[in-house]
Amino acid sequence: MDSSKNIAILGFGLMGSSLALGLKKRGFVGKILGYARREETRRQALASGVADEVFADPAEAVRDADLVVVCVPIWTIAKLAEKIVGALKPGAVVTDVGSTKSELLKTMEPLFRNSAACFVGSHPIAGSEKTGIEAGNPDLYDGRLTVVCPSDDTPAEADALVSDLWRSAGSEVVEMSPAEHDLMLASTSHLPHMVAAALARSVADGHPSKKADFCGTGFKDTTRVASGSADMWVDIIDTNRAALEAELDRFHQELQGLIQILRSGNGDDIRRWLEDARDDRNKILKLNRFLKR
Repeated sequence: MDSSKNIAILGFGLMGSSLALGLKKRGFVGKILGYARREETRRQALASGVADEVFADPAEAVRDADLVVVCVPIWTIAKLAEKIVGALKPGAVVTDVGSTKSELLKTMEPLFRNSAACFVGSHPIAGSEKTGIEAGNPDLYDGRLTVVCPSDDTPAEADALVSDLWRSAGSEVVEMSPAEHDLMLASTSHLPHMVAAALARSVADGHPSKKADFCGTGFKDTTRVASGSADMWVDIIDTNRAALEAELDRFHQELQGLIQILRSGNGDDIRRWLEDARDDRNKILKLNRFLKR
């Protein structure tokens, strides 16, 4: 990343603070400007070295920025964009870390239509159930995949700047259309989160105190992501409903098949179902180049 650039990060939760720390760790010496809604977070960002300057007004944070990264829930991205678009300098590029892209792009396009700045969506496939600036991890994006979603009108230099940002934080970058991204992530990210949440609800079944001591590492590991931010996931579901519904229908069919095996199958049928699941999981993990094993 060109160290002569000024980067503004709006939002210092897990994603924003990790990006700032990751860039600094990997040699970025340009100025990192920041916006945080809470005064306590602004103080922490300065005291911990996450940002060089922090502002209470997002428009002030972006005035001198060449690149702006909006690290807040999806619909809040659009609200912040409305506040900053008039303050952006000509040629500035805005990107984000949201987990869906199509609906956001529909909102952002009219905002930037008459602006000398532009928006390029991106999504680093990295995260944690932990939240807040305290969860910042300089290696969160290291060795992970980031999807950049340029539109048909995205200038080549803006596309390159966003891709360079994520490579500078340690990511490998791939480009996809917003629609292609949302379909893919509905299966690989959004469905697993909903299943984990449904499992946690099902096991608790209104009486968590009766079952807590009987839940082992299987429950803990399988439901880990259900501890994530509800605010973030409400926006993800809201902006990818059709694709997620299709994946949940497919998952429901898989469960119905298992129920039929339990009702009418024998031990060999159950074994084959479990062996197929084991082989599928192992195959996916073997092919995945980004999960740290």
